[in-house]
Amino acid sequence: MIKKVILLSSAIAIANIADATAGQPSDYSGDVRFSLSAEASSEPVPIDQMIEGWEQDADTGEYAYADMSLAASASYRNFTLNAERRWFYSLKFSPDTTAVYLDAEFGIETQQDRDLNLVAKVFQARGIGGSYRFEGENWSVSPAFMLYKLIHYQFGSFVGRSFADEGSNFSASLSYYFDEYRFPSFDTLPEYEDPQGSASQEWFGYSASLSGAWAPTDELELALQVRDLWNLLDMGNSAHRSICAEVGEVTNPVCSSGGAASGDDNPKALETSIKSTVVANAVYKPLDVYVQYYWYDVYRNLSIEKRYPFGSGKVGVVGTSKRQLGAAFYWQGLSASYIVDDLNIKQVRDARIGLSYQYRW
Repeated sequence: MIKKVILLSSAIAIANIADATAGQPSDYSGDVRFSLSAEASSEPVPIDQMIEGWEQDADTGEYAYADMSLAASASYRNFTLNAERRWFYSLKFSPDTTAVYLDAEFGIETQQDRDLNLVAKVFQARGIGGSYRFEGENWSVSPAFMLYKLIHYQFGSFVGRSFADEGSNFSASLSYYFDEYRFPSFDTLPEYEDPQGSASQEWFGYSASLSGAWAPTDELELALQVRDLWNLLDMGNSAHRSICAEVGEVTNPVCSSGGAASGDDNPKALETSIKSTVVANAVYKPLDVYVQYYWYDVYRNLSIEKRYPFGSGKVGVVGTSKRQLGAAFYWQGLSASYIVDDLNIKQVRDARIGLSYQYRW
């Protein structure tokens, strides 16, 4: 399902947020809106390989990120009700981690000592919420709140050290929270079983966001959105595995397990959060130029779009700092766009794709 969303949805972010800077015309009381949107980026391998499995020629990268949503909303005057299905994926890792993962995946002996570090925050969720728009003559501010019920999740950290020698030689420490155990065993770690059978079966999330728009002149409009400005993900008594493992010849281990694997598989309480996403937009009306800056943690992307009249609609040409090129189409309430860094879909590493429809009444 994640792959389908990526293929269908990586570029509406510009259309969704930049269009919001225009505000709501006074002769409309409300609207309904449906949108499919995604922002995805993978440094070490193409997005397709991040989903299906890595190939041996991966680059040295430090993150993989995706935030995708399928949303519907209904507005009446200043009130908006929202429903959303969300897929969130954030991996951060040291450059050495990529190399060691490939060595383990393809049975290659490590040629030098390497330090490993991985932090994962991954979840799928359904959410409902609402927002209210406060506005003046040339400005608006909209606080929003979402309540999520999580469907799947993985949160964890992995710290280790791999040593150059014959065979596998590493020391590692793992703390891993999950609804389904998916961490690789490396042919060493035992299968997971909840020893108490007491892990929580329902998990919830809460998120407050803030957006605003300001038109300092008739020619210029500015907008800012901070998504997940405050957020809390509560997994209750989560399934959890903590492991200290030593395999092969190890010196200066990151933890001590007596030359084997030791740990704890008992459930453990988990409350966590994700970092905020900041999206800033500027529109210069005389040239019909839209500029956007997207920022989540280590992922940052600056994009520029120029729109041209096309029949009764408009066509936009987009370029980004991630070396992406793409096009967008706008016709009445319909918006569609496709912005990627490679024409071969299986080689795309940075994608922004989307589709939305808005009906005003």
